[in-house]
Amino acid sequence: MDRKRIVIVGAGFGGIYTYQSLPRWVKASCDVTIIDRRNHFLFTPLLPEVAGASLDQHSIVEPIRDIVDASVTFIRSTVVSVNTDNHTIELPDRTVSYDILVLALGSTTHFFGTPGAESYAYVLKDLDDAVVLKNRFIDVFDEAARTDDPDRRRELLRFIIVGGGPTGVELAGEAADLFFHTFADQFTKINMDEVSLTIVNSGEILSMFDDRSRSYASAKLTKAKVNLLTGIRVSSVTEHGVVLDDGTLIPAETIIWTAGVSANALTCSCGSFDIDRGRIKVTDTLEAIGTQDVFAIGDMSLFPTADGRGLPMTAQVAKQQGQKVGKNIGKLLKGESLEPFRYREKGLLASLGSFDAIAELRGLRLRGFVAWFLWRTIYLFNFASWKKRFKIMADWTVNLFSRRDTTRL
Repeated sequence: MDRKRIVIVGAGFGGIYTYQSLPRWVKASCDVTIIDRRNHFLFTPLLPEVAGASLDQHSIVEPIRDIVDASVTFIRSTVVSVNTDNHTIELPDRTVSYDILVLALGSTTHFFGTPGAESYAYVLKDLDDAVVLKNRFIDVFDEAARTDDPDRRRELLRFIIVGGGPTGVELAGEAADLFFHTFADQFTKINMDEVSLTIVNSGEILSMFDDRSRSYASAKLTKAKVNLLTGIRVSSVTEHGVVLDDGTLIPAETIIWTAGVSANALTCSCGSFDIDRGRIKVTDTLEAIGTQDVFAIGDMSLFPTADGRGLPMTAQVAKQQGQKVGKNIGKLLKGESLEPFRYREKGLLASLGSFDAIAELRGLRLRGFVAWFLWRTIYLFNFASWKKRFKIMADWTVNLFSRRDTTRL
């Protein structure tokens, strides 16, 4: 019998957990190929810690070839298009054929058409973004320490984060720790009262949490010297600040956009994907509607829900969908009926900076150090290898007794 060709496009949470959930007999009897533009798996929830200089960037990535078996073919490339009629994937330099295809390309930053946002705002979606932000923070404080012009110094030291979801809040907590503790010790010529760190959000911060958790987070961020502007939208972004929908200009030299994500686009040369709001519509078994032997999972798929909005675009959803698809591929190869996917919310976690976090886990609401310790423990054990777990634990332990590493990369 010919060996079936299973191709997984994307090596994020959805793609990697699909592979890991394939039955052993499938891995042994099929040719498995993984395609991704990077040669590593990125643990995206810890990007704010890299930007805030509390973790080395190499700590939150794992080489794909260390995660998969040696028999797996890994292709580092980008996908040009997919043809579901003849079961092929076009890469810039070759064509890859498949019998079963899993699409898990994830998402990119969404600017909602806001003028100037894409041109002038920093983002935090990839490892390079986190490194760029860390370097930006260091460069700004270096320049502010050199200038003798107090007006220029205040201009430099204004930072705005657009978006009050988990990424924006966690970045603000990390930045506050970096600015008002590590940098306060390193840049003694700077008056820290001149530093302004602001979150701007169209609604309440951390809207997915309950009122008490949100109130706790708001109070803790305010105490950490983070300004909160909620219930107001950013209408445009300029080189020197953001304009709110009431016409107010808030000046800032560093603007970071964390307000939304959109699915990575994928061209289907035969036009068979059913696209809604940029996401591929799927059945309850995660098969792309209008195709055969094609699954779409994670941020790029629109799963049927009662409200029609689909599931949240989070790592937790992508992981669970990958686990289900991996098992369903085994059933597909056996000719058995596929199991429908049921999302189970495992809980919500958000860090507020060193030793502080909020957590909601199956009716249990935690705050403070206990939530922070739980947050770190859960994230730690989501890494694929023990090597990375030990490295992360070592970095976090060192951070308990020393300042953050502000080496300019």
